[in-house]
Amino acid sequence: MALLPDSQLGYLWSMPNSKECPHCGSGNTVKNGKSHYGKQNHKCKNCNRQFVDRTPKEEAKKSFRMETLFRLLGERLSLRAIGWVLTGSLGRVCYHASRIWKSLPEHLPVSEGLLDGEISCLCLEGDELWSFVGAKDCPEWVWVAIERKTKLIVGFHIGARDSQGAKGLYLSIDKRLRGKSLIFTDGLLAYGTAFEKGQLSQEGKGKTMAIERFNNTLRQRCSRLVRKSLSLSKSWANHYDSIRFVIAMYNNEILAK
Repeated sequence: MALLPDSQLGYLWSMPNSKECPHCGSGNTVKNGKSHYGKQNHKCKNCNRQFVDRTPKEEAKKSFRMETLFRLLGERLSLRAIGWVLTGSLGRVCYHASRIWKSLPEHLPVSEGLLDGEISCLCLEGDELWSFVGAKDCPEWVWVAIERKTKLIVGFHIGARDSQGAKGLYLSIDKRLRGKSLIFTDGLLAYGTAFEKGQLSQEGKGKTMAIERFNNTLRQRCSRLVRKSLSLSKSWANHYDSIRFVIAMYNNEILAK
């Protein structure tokens, strides 16, 4: 299963066409005569910069860089480091990274076998992962639910470590999975306000080994979650989108096996 439909991959893995400004990414451009070499010249109405049409060779090179960007976003690299690898500006990397994050499917990739009713009962594990946005006194907890057998992430939410956060995790799980799942947690009382008593087991850390292992994987793949790092998130939206992208790639790798 592809992380994105093929129709979207072709669009995302190509740079803006010749009519889009390479400096700010805006499509609000007009023709502005010809260059000394006879190429069509364009002018951006947003930033007032001028640029010329790229050759097919230049387009192919840019497309390769976009495919590389797609893969680098799933590794533990800051956006500035990705820009250094691709020899591009930080603003340009942020622009295209945002396009990729926003174009992901609404729901995480999950095996159809879990959703179509073939399995009558599922064992899920839930846990919270500490993170922050902007400053360490602004914590944002990453709530994750994993299916124990397949190791697929079936629920994801970012919020406070309280009943509202637990409710957000509950609502992020597909409706077809909620009613037939038994969830194991680390004993946090907030889970009891969101999940029904009969489907909730709070027996402690011994029953949440799979989700604890995934938490480590998530910290290894997402630089925003490294505790001692300067790659912290300044924007809550980017924080959410980047972590969700890593989780979606993780699910896609499992489904591809």
